[in-house]
Amino acid sequence: MFTMFFTFIKVGLFSFGGGYSILAMLQQEIVTNHNWLSAEEFADIIAISQMTPGPIAINAATFIGYESYGIIGSILCTFGVIFPSLLIMLILTKTYLTLQTKPWFQYSFNNLRLLSVGLIAAAMVLIGKSSFPDLFSVGVFIAAFYVGYRWKVSPIYMLLGAAGVGMIFG
Repeated sequence: MFTMFFTFIKVGLFSFGGGYSILAMLQQEIVTNHNWLSAEEFADIIAISQMTPGPIAINAATFIGYESYGIIGSILCTFGVIFPSLLIMLILTKTYLTLQTKPWFQYSFNNLRLLSVGLIAAAMVLIGKSSFPDLFSVGVFIAAFYVGYRWKVSPIYMLLGAAGVGMIFG
């Protein structure tokens, strides 16, 4: 059982890029290296993990742990897959809280904010052509932006409103 726990720590630590990128490493560890599940069982668990709410890696860890060792296994595997991220975030938070008053850190952090704005703008330019195929789409975007900025309307309501406008007038 603890071998599975440490396997999920390894998967959580060395897999980057989101839930789907974790699947190859997870299959290698669970099916090929340790034979805890068959390839068919693994595929079924992944399908269930995709259908249930929440991150696929955590859902898969919970189901795989439960399938192998019951409730205790599901708790250990789930904690194992989130433990590396939790530890890294605790270290980063502690570091941020310690350094936030240092002038060099504030300067660096402000530059990182500018960098993130630049990256978002670059993404907007790259996908903007396909997102705004006509003037109607541009108009809906501008209206939604104005409503959200001016009256602080929830994005959910803006999404529903834009969908409604698109169905009626689009």
